[in-house]
Amino acid sequence: MPFLRALVLTVFVVPGLVVTWGSGPAVACSCAYRGVPDAVAGADEIFAGTLVGMEDPPQQAVMSSADPITYTVAVDAVYRGDIGTSTTFESPMSGASCGLEGMIVDRRYLVFLSSDGARRTASLCDGTALATPKRIKAVARLTGAPAHPTQAAATGAAPADGESPVAGTSAWVIGGGVAGVGGLLGVWFQRRRRAARTHAVPL
Repeated sequence: MPFLRALVLTVFVVPGLVVTWGSGPAVACSCAYRGVPDAVAGADEIFAGTLVGMEDPPQQAVMSSADPITYTVAVDAVYRGDIGTSTTFESPMSGASCGLEGMIVDRRYLVFLSSDGARRTASLCDGTALATPKRIKAVARLTGAPAHPTQAAATGAAPADGESPVAGTSAWVIGGGVAGVGGLLGVWFQRRRRAARTHAVPL
């Protein structure tokens, strides 16, 4: 009987322990709580704005908790970085992979981002949360008064070498006008030559 009891424990309990130990690290996000000072120190970009959209990752046969959701925010205050009026960033779709949790469209958030070139990411550990007056004041004390979002960052690349969009447009208009005048003059000279040949008097 003791042998049978030991066999039952081996068959049913041990596999359960293996499954638990093997899956634990893969499904748990581990990060210490970060106060505002730590969040500000670790962020590449900081801004406040209203969440206007969330796009789930494409559906696949095998999904991961780390597959990213794309968030779109209408930015109204920038505390660090070159942020446009409409900005997107990514975060894992599950809190198990340290993705943002409980985000709600039409709510205003204080966002702390890490940036890698054109890719912006946020995680559960970075400090992103609702933009409460207390958190806003705490960030402003560390970064200074916020700036307005930049139109250039929102609509695309800025003109090269400091050229203004108006100047670039004027150059195209002038160039097109010169080309058009040249074409009309060419047609006029051709017609004059034909007319001269037609009315020429033979010797």
